[in-house]
Amino acid sequence: MLVLALANVPTIITVLIGILLNNGGLNDVNSRSTASLSSIENGFNSLENRFTHLENRLANFDQKFDTRFDLLLGKVVDLDNRLTRIESHFN
Repeated sequence: MLVLALANVPTIITVLIGILLNNGGLNDVNSRSTASLSSIENGFNSLENRFTHLENRLANFDQKFDTRFDLLLGKVVDLDNRLTRIESHFN
């Protein structure tokens, strides 16, 4: 019986070494995947910041456009008033 138990010891030790090595490999894969996910998350954060900046620029552009459109509309009203006065002067 003791002989059978001693005969299985190298096999058991080999299996345990294999489990430890496999566990080390899985930890390495886990750390690599964590680093990759962190890099992807940083990329998404950078993209989100760029979209926020773009939204701010578009809001500023919209405000400038409204201001200039109101100014242009005022000039068109002035021209219409002048044209009306000229037309009334000739009639």
